[in-house]
Amino acid sequence: MLARVLVLTTLAHAPTLAQEVWVSNTNAGSISVVDTATLGVVQTFAVGAQPARLAFSSDGARAFVPLLGADALVEVDAGSRTVLRTIATVDQPNAVVLLPGARAYVAGANGVVGIVDLAAGQATGTIVLGAPAAGYSVSGLALSPDGAKAYATWGDLAEIDTQSDTLSRSLFAGVSPAGLALTSDGTKAYVSATFGYPSFSFYGSVVVVDVASFTVTGSIFTWALPSQITLNRAGTEAHVSTPSTWVDTGYGAGYLPSPWVARLDLATGGLDGGTNAGAVAGGHALSSDEARLFVAVAPHDALKVIERASDTVLATIPVGDGPTQVVLRPNPAPGQSVKGGRASVPTSRRP
Repeated sequence: MLARVLVLTTLAHAPTLAQEVWVSNTNAGSISVVDTATLGVVQTFAVGAQPARLAFSSDGARAFVPLLGADALVEVDAGSRTVLRTIATVDQPNAVVLLPGARAYVAGANGVVGIVDLAAGQATGTIVLGAPAAGYSVSGLALSPDGAKAYATWGDLAEIDTQSDTLSRSLFAGVSPAGLALTSDGTKAYVSATFGYPSFSFYGSVVVVDVASFTVTGSIFTWALPSQITLNRAGTEAHVSTPSTWVDTGYGAGYLPSPWVARLDLATGGLDGGTNAGAVAGGHALSSDEARLFVAVAPHDALKVIERASDTVLATIPVGDGPTQVVLRPNPAPGQSVKGGRASVPTSRRP
């Protein structure tokens, strides 16, 4: 374990708008809140066993945190950072999206997506994406800008009709699809996937899917095996964690941990750089001005701050044990307070 020392360098591109980055410390059962202006931890608070990728209401007033170790979804008051309630849901929930009509989808184990009525505070059903596989959870979950469709990765890329809560169609997008991201206009999906033999993969790509036709239109080779994806708002650039790489020396072969966060040029369809995060990287999120990428690095128990222009690590911020996911909290609209009172879940979802 590395010594918990905060390392800062001169910050060339300080954000003009301070926001909060919420980091899921999966091993510690806590959330660390980091101020994007000061790059310091504002508070770390407990939420329950193994928090995964959370989602905020559009006004930033509420956070909904799946708990892998508790088979539950917890609602958090983002202003006071207190747990308001715990809702039982599917096994091993690891991601959540908020739907129109005060509902949520929760990615769970064995190819199951749970449906949660947030107004009533209870699970109301499930959507089965395919044959079960013990020990694995639905790895990616995303919502279209209008909230009419949801997308999930479970063997294939699955499209869900959110009005009927049914599986619409599925598409092969690699042997083991993991990360998933939609462009802000909802026209393209990017899926990080591995390729090789059915039970053994030795190289990775990010697969490009045209959402309207639901067809694969291209792929971007990443060398190492890719996982989580973050897109910029324009849909021209992606950052991808590559936690492992296949190495064959001629004397032996196997997987080695990779510390690289790759940067992809989505216009040209090629690798366009990357940053060594110092150890295997997990989830990440862009700052509101897109000048920085905040990356969870579990082996270092830290949040790394990467400057996109130079591909350098600007800061290392100690957080809790085993950080895996990072989400930027939305700022409220001008004049709107996010403290006090009970916020409603949005009736529509912003891109």
